[in-house]
Amino acid sequence: MKTLIAYSLAFAVLPLVAELPPPTLEKLGMRCWHDVAYGPRGDLADEGDGYEDQPNWVGKDTPWKAHRHRSGQFLDVFAPTNAPKKDATVVLFLHGGSWSEKYDKDSPPLGIFGEVVAAGGISCTADYILQSDRTQHFFASARKEATFAEMLRDIDAAVAKIKGFVGELGATSPRLVVMGESAGGHLALLYSYDQDNPAHTGLGLAHSLRVAKVVNIVGPTDLTAKEFRSLGRITLFGFQIGPDFLGTLMNRLGGLEDNAPKAKSLEAAAKWSPVKLVCAQSVPTAIAYGAIGDDEKTDGVIPVVQMTALETALKDAGVPCVSKKFSGVSHGEVTWRGEKWIAEQALAQ
Repeated sequence: MKTLIAYSLAFAVLPLVAELPPPTLEKLGMRCWHDVAYGPRGDLADEGDGYEDQPNWVGKDTPWKAHRHRSGQFLDVFAPTNAPKKDATVVLFLHGGSWSEKYDKDSPPLGIFGEVVAAGGISCTADYILQSDRTQHFFASARKEATFAEMLRDIDAAVAKIKGFVGELGATSPRLVVMGESAGGHLALLYSYDQDNPAHTGLGLAHSLRVAKVVNIVGPTDLTAKEFRSLGRITLFGFQIGPDFLGTLMNRLGGLEDNAPKAKSLEAAAKWSPVKLVCAQSVPTAIAYGAIGDDEKTDGVIPVVQMTALETALKDAGVPCVSKKFSGVSHGEVTWRGEKWIAEQALAQ
């Protein structure tokens, strides 16, 4: 009886190890888990409305459905079939789309993920809470609103889940690279720079895994800049006319009323501008931008000066930074046109 009690007590204090579910897909050296929950908020409303695509390294006969731009708390995880090294690179990719639901549909950057997995790394995507659709429900009374703070808390929760998940795979001391495209690039920078300048946002994020590097793909860096805040505005005789959709969106994302005073709006915009978070301890950064037109001042959406502003802030702080401007490449093309360079930056120590 004493022996039985002793065994019972011994098992009671042993840590519980969560057994991973079987992969959604496993082929040609790659395993993938689709819709891994990292929090209680479920949103699969777009489940039948995503791209049908397939990772090019698993063969054309294997369909893959990718669903982004919903406000759930789900991960997709792509890993090698063989157990990764303890210190494997883990890439967390954050999609773009104007911080809004259904504004666009993005499939995961499978070319980048293929390079990372082939090198023995692990790639993940994450849903995060979003604003209502800008085009259909922008002024609806029942619109869904979300803030930058809520989005960053979702990302922080996703990182905590990733730590446990990749640890079960064998990557117990992973090297985390946070990467994002457009709005996701902006959030990737905010999350990564918060790690060493937490007082700026005051969110108290856990940062369960330390970010080793951040990769910004066409993401805005200074939300206070005139070139950014005038995006989408109609100018007539030097005056901007019509509704300021972007200004209203920035107010909502910053937790303000739609008609907040300009000074208060700019103050909130500064708080959520990555260039304002840069400090000497900020993580190494890679930046990819496109540039079109004769003057190459914009990628068609984001002014290139947003890239140079971040470069200057990082240089002034002594933070390692590498950047690349893809001439003739528009905003939505940089991720896939520059996938090889982007993957190389993610894997570079």
